[in-house]
Amino acid sequence: MSINQLVYISQAVRKMSLEDLNAIQRVAKANNEPIDVTGSLFYNGGWFLQVLEGPAATLDQLYRKIEGDPRHKNSRVLYNEPAAFRTFGRWSMNMTNLDNRQADKYDQLVEVIDAARTNRKVGAATPAVALLRLFNS
Repeated sequence: MSINQLVYISQAVRKMSLEDLNAIQRVAKANNEPIDVTGSLFYNGGWFLQVLEGPAATLDQLYRKIEGDPRHKNSRVLYNEPAAFRTFGRWSMNMTNLDNRQADKYDQLVEVIDAARTNRKVGAATPAVALLRLFNS
């Protein structure tokens, strides 16, 4: 089965607590596993950056559902392309809260989110490609 990777950024409507983020992850895991979606959600300074991996039609439906979530606004797709393999295949949904500054690759991830938020590149790469490269290396 062919898969796509969809990366989007959005802005939280309020500061997310650890409990909020854990609840998002719990629901996403339960919803994603049966529909063959994997990925990772990154949160930093009121911004979400999420990678979703799965069948293209499934990701399109899921993204439309995510867009309607009232916990965020200004959602924008940065990348939606076929992929040779899953970058986050081990997780129905991984969560990285960068606000606690303890994450692996913290500096690089913050740079990617800031670049996506401000519509600039990370070196010569788009923020989405830079993000995927971080986890493919």
